[in-house]
Amino acid sequence: MVIVDLASRVTSDVRVFTIDTGRLPDETYRMMETVRQRYGIRVEVLFPERAEVEQMVTLHGPNLFYTSVPSRERCCEIRKVRPLERQLGTLKAWATGLRRDQSSTRTNVPKVEKQGERMKLSPLADWTAERVEDYIREHHVPLHPLYQRGYTSIGCAPCTRAVEAGEDERAGRWWWEQDAKKECGIHFGADGKVRREEPQVSEGGPEEGMMHKGFTLWFTGMSGAGKSTISRALELRLRERGARVEVLDGDVVRTHLSKGLGFSKDDRDENIRRIGFVCELLSRNGVIAIAAAISPYRTVREEVRARIPNFVEVFVECPIEVLAERDVKGLYKRALAGEIPNFTGVSDPYEAPVNPEVTVNSSTESPEESAERIWATLERLGLVSFDRSSFAHQRI
Repeated sequence: MVIVDLASRVTSDVRVFTIDTGRLPDETYRMMETVRQRYGIRVEVLFPERAEVEQMVTLHGPNLFYTSVPSRERCCEIRKVRPLERQLGTLKAWATGLRRDQSSTRTNVPKVEKQGERMKLSPLADWTAERVEDYIREHHVPLHPLYQRGYTSIGCAPCTRAVEAGEDERAGRWWWEQDAKKECGIHFGADGKVRREEPQVSEGGPEEGMMHKGFTLWFTGMSGAGKSTISRALELRLRERGARVEVLDGDVVRTHLSKGLGFSKDDRDENIRRIGFVCELLSRNGVIAIAAAISPYRTVREEVRARIPNFVEVFVECPIEVLAERDVKGLYKRALAGEIPNFTGVSDPYEAPVNPEVTVNSSTESPEESAERIWATLERLGLVSFDRSSFAHQRI
């Protein structure tokens, strides 16, 4: 609130946004109304993608964050990080309330940081907790009701508690975790991309029996077939076992790496080459790269395959009739009616793989069943050697 108060004293044209994760305490919603009444600012509320939340909760339960640090980080990513990424992509600058004395992970927070073409401002970086409290008293800044009940850092209701005397300010976040950094996993590099903490592996090394080599898992299939859903399920399983893994989702890539490219064949091929180049770099450095992109043309997919030694192609199959039924935006029906030109699989070709390592069918299999079959293929190829029985335990 100090940031909002300071900004309102500089200009009346202040934009304030927040993320509604779906798990916020009621007091936070009341604060949004307080901001509107006190400062005349209408708070912009961002939401996570419904489909991603539904898939995560279906696969792992509503309280997956209690089970492991990677599961908690996955929940944070879907509910908080991705909505923030989408918003930041529309901004030239933004301000946050990070302070260096909040925790050991924030001791080097700069006041001004250039992130590509965007500036990140942390005007309170060198403020102490006492200075914040003094400012609040002096200027009668509205206070979140939970602060008066011993909370010093407020997030989602199930992940936040009041702190005890002498505890770190952020000790009330994810308090059940031992020796874990009290962060959502959002860290910004000089390139402006969101950078997350690498998963921590115990001193004894990775889990017994784990084989961790770099490889690329390439999901191809038509829009709405389930590529992202299945790939995210596999990503979470890999992270829970200490693997280094990154997902390149086609929609996200087009807002960053391939921003400015259109949907002509040349542009689509260039998009796939860029994704392939990143996958090659990741795989070469021992990271498991998961690409989930329509990638409609066979020739450029084979071109990417030729560049990456450990390349596993997953064809996510689904009849167009089922895709049209799933499509809440009605794009397939419009394309079938001739209203949308160059629509993949309708008015523009989708060239199915001739010999993929594995084919799954999202119209006849659940995401968990598809993930288990892909896992079995990775084991057969000698790329992983985890116990995959946990997939079976997730079935609904």
